[in-house]
Amino acid sequence: MNKLLINTPQNVNFEYKLAPVGTRIIAFALDYGVMLLYIFSVVLFLRSTNILDGLDKWALYGIYSLVYLPVFFYTIGCEMLLNGQTLGKRIMKLKVVKIDGTRATFYQYFIRWVANAVDIFLSMGGVGLTSIILSQKGQRLGDIAADTTVISLKETLNLKQTVFEELASEHQIVYPEVYKISDQEINEIKDIYNTGYRRKNYEIIKALAAQVELMIGKKSEELPEKFVAQVIQDHYYSFKDN
Repeated sequence: MNKLLINTPQNVNFEYKLAPVGTRIIAFALDYGVMLLYIFSVVLFLRSTNILDGLDKWALYGIYSLVYLPVFFYTIGCEMLLNGQTLGKRIMKLKVVKIDGTRATFYQYFIRWVANAVDIFLSMGGVGLTSIILSQKGQRLGDIAADTTVISLKETLNLKQTVFEELASEHQIVYPEVYKISDQEINEIKDIYNTGYRRKNYEIIKALAAQVELMIGKKSEELPEKFVAQVIQDHYYSFKDN
């Protein structure tokens, strides 16, 4: 299974694409490259400036331990600051989330970070890779312990497909009040609607639906996402021949 299906309290399904194993490996390789580049740059700088000359081995040990701290905390630091992403994950469009699709907490990032010792370093990645392959939700041991997973943010569906996919020439306008919405406003509505689905954030779509109701002056009994999609379609057909 390469997808994670989340059902919201409003009984609306959001589908997440689980990160492919190969993409996760590439993301890790990129992160590892960033860490090696940092170490190489720091060592080169320290040796080229001769600022360590005359220091005893304990002082050298202390200085090197200090400058290597960013590497040690790289993963957890990036995931905290970049909302579930390291630089490698950002490049590969991956993200760590809770198993319900929401943002992970510091505690969950911490559990994943501690589990790196077993999942990646002590087993040369073997334990983590095996766990990801065998898990239905693409989880390594750290993910299982933290109740998280890694999803892909690459879009496989655009707004035109989600809203206008099944439009036909005999489309029936449900909300003639869409004449109150300008072309600029409908474009903004489409952008927000698309953002809600891309981020899998149902609260965005609910808030958008409430605003659209005010704009057309009519209350809808439909589910928010269906109502907004209908309004966009109605506006499209109302003005397509103009």
